Amino acid sequence: MSTTTNLIAIGRSRYLYDGIKHLLSKGYSFKAIVTEEAYEEYDIKHTDFEQLAKEAGATFFMIKSLNNEELTGIVKDNKIRAAISVNWKYTIPKSFLDLFECGILNFHLGNLPDYKGNATVNWTIINGETYINGNIHKMDPELDAGDVIARKAIPITSQTYIADVLKQAETDVPVLYEEAIKKVMAEPNAYEVKGTVRGSRCYPRLAEDSQIDWDQPVENVSRLVRASSRPYKGAYSFLNGEKIVIWKARPFMPEDKFFAIPGHVVALNKTASSIMVACTDGLLEVQEIEKDGEVMAPTNFIKSIRLRFK
Repeated sequence: MSTTTNLIAIGRSRYLYDGIKHLLSKGYSFKAIVTEEAYEEYDIKHTDFEQLAKEAGATFFMIKSLNNEELTGIVKDNKIRAAISVNWKYTIPKSFLDLFECGILNFHLGNLPDYKGNATVNWTIINGETYINGNIHKMDPELDAGDVIARKAIPITSQTYIADVLKQAETDVPVLYEEAIKKVMAEPNAYEVKGTVRGSRCYPRLAEDSQIDWDQPVENVSRLVRASSRPYKGAYSFLNGEKIVIWKARPFMPEDKFFAIPGHVVALNKTASSIMVACTDGLLEVQEIEKDGEVMAPTNFIKSIRLRFK
């Protein structure tokens, strides 16, 4: 790989930040880094990208539109063939996409060509999928419809929380970027999976979507807990009118039949400091909760089986 291969980076999040740092360490050069305000849950902010741009000798842009003469000039003057991106929330004009012979290579978590769009990791866990792909795909005027250049599967089990997926993706992304760039630099039309506009679409989830409906199979409730957990705001329910966030829980299938209204606290496990809550077909063992900003073991707050979540 030539040490004079120039790139630009567009977007937000640790995935992009770590991807830039990895590619810099491999001899690639960044001529511009473009970002925008980070979401609350992101640990990498625009100031981190600004500092990284200074260290890399790249021009820093804090903009909402890529129709920017200075940025376009940098791409043309430096004959930049490819860009990398993650989580750029604005439309990328086709005229800007067409500047790059090898494309804008975007990271997307989701089993493309399905799971296009938003909140894809949350929906993947909620739907009971057994894996999720981390993809580097070419940006396209249509949402997540470009060719997949490189990808790696992350397993999902009944014990996988959303933070586990995000953490594994942090490890995978930099290497996937390097693999994808090598492929398209050698053959601009290379791909692993052909892109298509068809496939399932995921839409954003709101905070209220994580309220637990106890009148569901226990596996569904468990998936919601795991899909809503940190770094997000957590699945929640109400006990005597007080909001309780459930951070950690797992299904439990009793050997004998039980009769309880869904949401009822049916047992206290003082040894494990957990509680059992009835669902339609089994019990949810709740292992960690939060009340009024304090994270605690459930039995520190719940002392009776004459209580019911609603």
